[in-house]
Amino acid sequence: MLLLWANGNDPPEPPGEDPNDCEDRMPQNPAPEPEQLLTPSEVAAMFRVNPKTVTRWARAGKISAIRTLGGHRRFKASEIRKFLEQVDEANEVE
Repeated sequence: MLLLWANGNDPPEPPGEDPNDCEDRMPQNPAPEPEQLLTPSEVAAMFRVNPKTVTRWARAGKISAIRTLGGHRRFKASEIRKFLEQVDEANEVE
């Protein structure tokens, strides 16, 4: 159903508002991209260890894990990269 004003035109714009100006209605910065999450197997492949070792590291607090709704562990890729760099540096010192 199409509604028109008595004069047959569209309704007038409220005073002081530009219909093309939507800065105040839309956020300037889009939502940040979600962090990439890795499975224990993916982390294990990076370190060349068994996935159970990765799970032990998480339980011991060496790396932090996020739990999915199903109870599975996921690891932030950025945190794992930092941990990998620390391990590589420690191995170079030896």
